[in-house]
Amino acid sequence: MRIVLMGAPGSGKGTQAQRLVKQFSIPQISTGDILRKHRSEGTELGKRADAIMAKGLLVDDATMLEIIRDRVTQPDAQDGFILDGFPRTQPQAEGLAALMLELGTPLDAVVLFEVGDAELVRRISGRRTCSLCNKVFNVYTAPPSSPASDCVDGSTEHQLFQRKDDEEGTVKERLRVYAEKTQPVVSYYLRTGQLRTVRAEGSLEEITERLLAALAEAVAPAPAVTAPRKARKKAPVKKAVARKRVARRAKPKAKARARRIVRKSAAKRAAPKRKVAKRVRVARKKARPTARRTRARRGK
Repeated sequence: MRIVLMGAPGSGKGTQAQRLVKQFSIPQISTGDILRKHRSEGTELGKRADAIMAKGLLVDDATMLEIIRDRVTQPDAQDGFILDGFPRTQPQAEGLAALMLELGTPLDAVVLFEVGDAELVRRISGRRTCSLCNKVFNVYTAPPSSPASDCVDGSTEHQLFQRKDDEEGTVKERLRVYAEKTQPVVSYYLRTGQLRTVRAEGSLEEITERLLAALAEAVAPAPAVTAPRKARKKAPVKKAVARKRVARRAKPKAKARARRIVRKSAAKRAAPKRKVAKRVRVARKKARPTARRTRARRGK
């Protein structure tokens, strides 16, 4: 499966991405990680990105897409991948779609993790980092153990501090910027029909179940759409066939009409004969008394 995960900072998409890695045995691709890898290895793409960042600029879309191309064409990504943190803008989304089309491997789903702003602020502002072991905890959802048996040797307590990025005021501004920049990308994937939303609040298991259900819906074949009976168009009929059909339907009517005409004609022809016969009968009736009287006289 080829999946894009979208979500605000603190939405939990990174945690769920790790679960999908185990579920589908496909790599999680973080643009930040692969960009650092190219820079550390001194590749051509890494040098190009270094030159851009040295000027205080963001890495351009063309360079990012080349980095993505290099990563998704590697052997471990042939069965799929999970893109985390990319695309961030509509041009990047359009460029990614063109790249996937060129490679013949279109995206299967784009999943947006939905979490209320108040919950996001609580999650992020609750983060604490240990200055000794660099582990990240959350005072609300994953507090450190006490005593700190998992910290560095000799320490009984974690030395926790809050990063500047995790302070409540900073978090609210980060969420505002995220919403402003991400909305065009969300709208783009809504238009393509690839976007699936998952409510990312609740236990990890509940969110994972919703995520897997959304992915199953995304890859399920679309049901065949059949036109209603009234909307169906009849197949075109050739003119010769149509004329034959009309002739067949017209034959019984023509025969009946012909029979009526014959009967009327016969009746007209027979009318004078009937009149003559009637006159003969009337004349005979009138002649009978006269004939009887004549015979009677002769008998006398």
